[in-house]
Amino acid sequence: MEIIVEGLGETNVIPNEVILNLTFVAKNTSYENTLENGILNVKNFVDNILIPNGFNTTDMKTRSFVVREEKKYNEQTRTYIFNGFMFNQNATLTFDYDKERLAKLLVLISKLENAPLCNVNFGIKEINDCKKSVLALAYNDAKLKAEAIASAAGLTLIKCAKVDFKPFTTNYISQSSFERDGAIFKSANIGSVENIVNTFTPEDVHVSEKLYCLWIAE
Repeated sequence: MEIIVEGLGETNVIPNEVILNLTFVAKNTSYENTLENGILNVKNFVDNILIPNGFNTTDMKTRSFVVREEKKYNEQTRTYIFNGFMFNQNATLTFDYDKERLAKLLVLISKLENAPLCNVNFGIKEINDCKKSVLALAYNDAKLKAEAIASAAGLTLIKCAKVDFKPFTTNYISQSSFERDGAIFKSANIGSVENIVNTFTPEDVHVSEKLYCLWIAE
């Protein structure tokens, strides 16, 4: 007898990594000035935030970089007209989870002139170990289901003949995040490092994966 079952593996993992997503922006009427101002904003962050807090310049990884022409719609002429140039550089800064270090960075960023847009996520460093663990849970779940079906049919489960697994779909990131537009990033309401440390704990990362197993019972 062939038995096809779905195995589900689920677990919650405490995040141990901070992923700081940064977006540097600048706008001007000329390409040269836009590029210059954008680069100065990045340099300002590196010189006043990154280096003084124990990071190397190579710790900040650039994901995208663009200087593009902006246009806006003119209602009277019903055409798009030139609206200057926009500098946009997206970068990530990843480090071991440390509440005090994170809180200090958030406070410093909030006070930085031309501060980058910022989003903070929390992840897992040992992703491969986590994947193996959750897949083992999914396999054991599938085996239990197959055993129950075989037993109900008066048979004995012999072996797993085939496993079908789709590519990992889980996003190994906590649902908790900080946004630049949140009160924590507004200078008037930033509070102290101690307040941030004492009032925020990131949510656990919920990890789940599925396996489809073909079992043989006799």
